Amino acid sequence: MNDTLRPMTALLEIRDLWAAPVRQRGHALLRGVALAVAPGEVHGIVVESGAGKSLLGRAVLGVLPSGIRIAKGAITLDGEDLLAASPRRRRALLGRFLAMVPQDPMTALNPVRRIAAQMTDHLRLHLRLDRRQALAVAEALLAAVHIREARRVLAQYPFELSGGMRQRVLIAMAFACRPRLVVADEPTTALDVTVQRQTSASSASCSARRAPPSSSSLMISASSPRSATG
Repeated sequence: MNDTLRPMTALLEIRDLWAAPVRQRGHALLRGVALAVAPGEVHGIVVESGAGKSLLGRAVLGVLPSGIRIAKGAITLDGEDLLAASPRRRRALLGRFLAMVPQDPMTALNPVRRIAAQMTDHLRLHLRLDRRQALAVAEALLAAVHIREARRVLAQYPFELSGGMRQRVLIAMAFACRPRLVVADEPTTALDVTVQRQTSASSASCSARRAPPSSSSLMISASSPRSATG
């Protein structure tokens, strides 16, 4: 398959997906999951904690914990079988065509690297930008998620930012390379209600500016209807 993904009716399709611990037979963590996400669709998953929604997101991205395996089923992105993809192909897809907004920004960001380095590495790897171009795009991305004084933030370390600011940085990074699909795993759960609303608005703004028209989809894993709908 070429690096340019071909449009189909469903951008993401999951069919009869089962996941289980490697060493525990007969114990399923995901049971017969099936869903389809169309191009341009915002798809919300609303279930109680512990139901496996984060596990489902990790399965789509190909980053399941080492002790968990896919027992059966299929996951396709624009017709490409993700479960059959090689590790090299997976790495090529992640960040460029598939991206994630994780639940905990403090563990997702490298605490000993400045924000600029983490954002520009991502842009230079996938978009082949030089350092100056990548810094300019990073600054624009932070502005898109309503971060003031973007240059100052780029020079800071993650621990110097608030939880809401760190989450906005991750949202900007997720949309940086204009991916086809963004998986957001309870991205506002750890934030207070006011910051949740601001962060959801930032996500919508960044999606509107960065996502390719009618082709990028957002799948949100959430524990409450409010967080799923923003």
